[in-house]
Amino acid sequence: MSVTSALYTGVSGLLNQGEAMNVIGNNISNVNTIGFKQGRTIFADLLSQNVSDDSQIGKGVQLQAVQNTFTQGTSQNSENVTDLTIQGNSFFALKPPTSVAPVTSQSAAFLSRAGAFKVDNNLTLVNPDGYQVLDTSGNPIKFSDNAAGIAASIAGFNTANTATLATSALITADIATAQAAVTAMPASAAKTAAQALVTAATTANAAADTANATCTSSPTAANALAVNNSVAAAFAALQAAAVAAGTTTVPTAATTSAVTNVATNYASVTAEEGKAFGKVVGVSSNGLITYLSADGITQNYYDTSGAVGKPVTAANALNVQRLAVITAADPGSLSKVGGSLYQANEKSGVPTTAFTLGGNRPNGTSEQILSNSLEGSNVDMASEFVKMIVTQRAYSANSKTITTADQMTQEVLGLIR
Repeated sequence: MSVTSALYTGVSGLLNQGEAMNVIGNNISNVNTIGFKQGRTIFADLLSQNVSDDSQIGKGVQLQAVQNTFTQGTSQNSENVTDLTIQGNSFFALKPPTSVAPVTSQSAAFLSRAGAFKVDNNLTLVNPDGYQVLDTSGNPIKFSDNAAGIAASIAGFNTANTATLATSALITADIATAQAAVTAMPASAAKTAAQALVTAATTANAAADTANATCTSSPTAANALAVNNSVAAAFAALQAAAVAAGTTTVPTAATTSAVTNVATNYASVTAEEGKAFGKVVGVSSNGLITYLSADGITQNYYDTSGAVGKPVTAANALNVQRLAVITAADPGSLSKVGGSLYQANEKSGVPTTAFTLGGNRPNGTSEQILSNSLEGSNVDMASEFVKMIVTQRAYSANSKTITTADQMTQEVLGLIR
């Protein structure tokens, strides 16, 4: 074997130690990246040349593989309830916002350990790049504002309370009766107080007429509430005025019944508001998602994508869809695609079957979801700096091999002098 072969042996060392330094540099640069898993370089020798007596001389080094190490990163506390950590070996499942749903195969989903999620303006749970988090049916986790249900209940409220105008007319008649009773009272502080109550009832009744007209033309939950509140205020003032005037003829049974009807019909509006999404308030260890509704009181379980939730009961907890997780038999073989995402390949062992509630939910024991928490990078800075020193010295040693081989070649060239 010629001396020049040593030059190429040294070059192989330089090239591959340089790549090893790239891996170390990438690890260190991602020390604060959520869900990042460090890589390590695996070297192997090249084919050897046979010499006498069945001896062999190596021809250099090759970079055999760069493996990702999927040890658990440190859990970091967070103030965001949709910041999630997986304690275990599985991955969150995501899909691009432009791809079709549901994702029919687990192996077609993007995988990630980075759980910095939020609910976007479309009420979909997404990562910072807009990738949609999947539930145990393979659909994106999308909450519902229940706009259709609220609109239907308000339409029913308006229909039943044409109603409100009729109620207003009944209250108007009863106010006139109360006014007559007040007028008949002798001048006194009590009469003054009673008159103020009649005036208040008149004002609130007029407000009910205005609110009803507004709600009819612009049916919203807020406008429906304004109708309900104005009618209730007018009725309360009328009752007080009747007591002050000492009359038992008002409010009449018809007025009382009509006011009750308004309140009853509005109850259907509040019931629909109780299904609409307000904000996520909890993600359990087994992936069950609980959200606060638009009424600020009711709590529901996330059910299925784009649907209203279900009441928080033990029975519903067993049937609703949950946040999905996917397990890879060989996570080290997953392909990195950037953005803290991975894709399955034939070596990784990700199931090709469809998502199921039984197969893709965390078991809550060996595989848990931690809310208000993010998994930090598993990079050990001290270890990486030691590797950097060793790699630097190996690089220098390989360069020395090249310069020494060059000097030896120079000696051969000097023989012709």
